[in-house]
Amino acid sequence: MPNFKKLAKGYEKEAILALQKYIRIPSVYDEHTIKEGQPFGENVKKALDYFAKLGEDYGFEVRKVDGYAVELEFGDKNAPLIGIYGHSDVVPVSGEWKYPPFSATLKDGEIFGRGACDDKGPLTAALYAVKLLKDNGLIKGYRVKIVSGGDEERGSSCLRYYFEKGNGETPRFGFTPDANWPLIYAEKGITHGTLAKKIDLKPIIAMDGGTVSNAVCDSLLVTLLPDEKFVKYLQEKKIPCDINSTKELLMLRFKGKTAHGSTPELGVSAIKLAFETIGAYYKNAFLSKLSTIFDNNGKSFGGYSHSTELGDSTFNFGVLHYMMNELSLSVDFRYGENASPEESTAKLAAYTEMEFHLDSVAPYLLYDKKSPLVSTLMKAYKKETMKFFDKPLAIGGGTYAKEAPNTVAFGAEWKGHPGNMHSPDEYIFVKDFINDIAIYARAVYMLGNLK
Repeated sequence: MPNFKKLAKGYEKEAILALQKYIRIPSVYDEHTIKEGQPFGENVKKALDYFAKLGEDYGFEVRKVDGYAVELEFGDKNAPLIGIYGHSDVVPVSGEWKYPPFSATLKDGEIFGRGACDDKGPLTAALYAVKLLKDNGLIKGYRVKIVSGGDEERGSSCLRYYFEKGNGETPRFGFTPDANWPLIYAEKGITHGTLAKKIDLKPIIAMDGGTVSNAVCDSLLVTLLPDEKFVKYLQEKKIPCDINSTKELLMLRFKGKTAHGSTPELGVSAIKLAFETIGAYYKNAFLSKLSTIFDNNGKSFGGYSHSTELGDSTFNFGVLHYMMNELSLSVDFRYGENASPEESTAKLAAYTEMEFHLDSVAPYLLYDKKSPLVSTLMKAYKKETMKFFDKPLAIGGGTYAKEAPNTVAFGAEWKGHPGNMHSPDEYIFVKDFINDIAIYARAVYMLGNLK
C-alpha cells in the first residue's frame, strides 16, 4: 500500500496556493448578476470556472454543466465510477472578522476565509487526492469524477440539475467532503418554508435581518417611530443593540451570534431578542408569543420529535422581513425518521397564527454502517489517522449525500477544530488540510479496488 501521508506532503505548497486563490473568489449567490450560463450569479460562475481550470491544468477531462456544476473525470471510461461531490458556493459574510473574509490569509498554520472549511478546503483536498493517485499511476480498473456544484448552500439545486438534466452518472460509490470526520451515516430530514402574515405592528415601521434560512440571525435592523422612553428602557436593560435616534425615526440594530441552522442552540438569535424586547415594552402579545418559538426544538408549539439515531428535532428562524404590514419569517426544520414534517409545520402555523408556505423538503438519510461503502471509508480513515475507536456519526446538517446516489458525507471537519463554518473567522488548519488529502487518496484507492 502506498504511503499516502508522504505523497500528500509533496503537494502541500501547491495545494495551499490553489486553495487561497479559490477562497479569494467571493462566490456568494447573487441574483443581480444572474444570466444564461450563470444561474447563481457572476462570482459563483467564476469559482466554478476556476475549479474547471484546475482540472484542465491537471489533465482531467472537464465538462461544464450549464453553470450549475463542473465535472472533472479521469480513468477508463468502461471502469466502475467513484464519485466525489463538493461545492464552490459559500454563504454570505456577516459579523466581525479578524482578517478580511476573502483574503485567504495564511497565519500560524491556519488559512482564514469564507469557504476555507465549507467547502473549498475539503474539495481542494479531494482534488489533490485524486491528482496524487493520477500522478502516481494508481487509478487503474476504476475511474473518478469530481463534481463541484454552485448552489449547495441554498438547497443543492445544482446537484439535482446535474443528475436530472446534466447527464450526471450514478456512481458505484460516492462521497461528499462536506461534513465531519470520520463519516456521516445518517442525516436529518430538512423542510424549508416561510411563515407569513399581514399585520400592523406599530410603532414598528420595518424589520430586516438574516441572510440565509440555515443560519442563526446575528443582526436585525428594526425601524420604529421615535420613542425616547423606549431608548432609555433599552439602555437601562443593557439590550445589545445599536441605537440611532432622530426626530423622524428610531433605528435599532439588535445583535446576536450566528451559528449553523442545524445547531441553533449554539447561536443567539437577534430576531428573538427583538421580539422579546419590543413585545415586552409595548405589551405586544403577538411578538411576545412569536419569541417563544425560538426554543430550538419546537417544544413550545408541539412540533418536537426525537429519534434514537438522529436525536432531537431543530427549528431555526433565520431570515425576517417586515414592510408595509407584511411579515415573513423563514423556517428551517430538521428531524429524524419518526417525525411528521407536515404535522409539525401545521402546529407551528396554528400556534403563531401565520400561514406556512412550503419551499422544499429533503428526506432523512440512513445508511447501514456495515455496507461496503461505509465500512471501506471507515477503514481508510482509521488506517490514515490511527483513530481506531472513532465511529460514524449522525448529523442535523444536510449534505450532497441527499442528492447523490450511493453517497455519504466523509470529512472534513476535525474534532476540536470546528472551522467556524458559516461564522466569522472561518478557517482550516494546514496540517488538517494535508491530512485530508492523504485520507481521501487512500479512500478513493480502496473504493476503486474493492471487488
